[in-house]
Amino acid sequence: KVANELDNNNIKWTRPPYLPYDVSKKYFPDFYLIDFDVYLDPKNDYLIEQDKDKINSVVEQNNVRVLVLPNNKLTWDEILKEIQLLDKNQPKSGI
Repeated sequence: KVANELDNNNIKWTRPPYLPYDVSKKYFPDFYLIDFDVYLDPKNDYLIEQDKDKINSVVEQNNVRVLVLPNNKLTWDEILKEIQLLDKNQPKSGI
C-alpha cells in the first residue's frame, strides 16, 4: 500500500540497504524517500512496540530519520504530515 501511495503521488523512493546498529546487527527499513531524507517502516501495533528500542538505536547510531508507520498512517497525506512534524520538531525518530 505504501509503495502504491508513493508512486501515485510521484514521490521518489528506493528500497534502501540495511543500516547497522549495536555493533553487528542490521536493520532493514522498507522505504527511503530520497527528496525527504527519511526512512519509512510500516508496522503493526505489536511490532511498533517490540521494535521501539531497535529503531531508536538505529536512529541514534546512524544519524538518520525513521518514521514508523502504523496501519492508520499509510496514505501519502498521513505520511507527509508525519514528515512535517519531524521537520518541525527536529527529532530523528517518529516513534
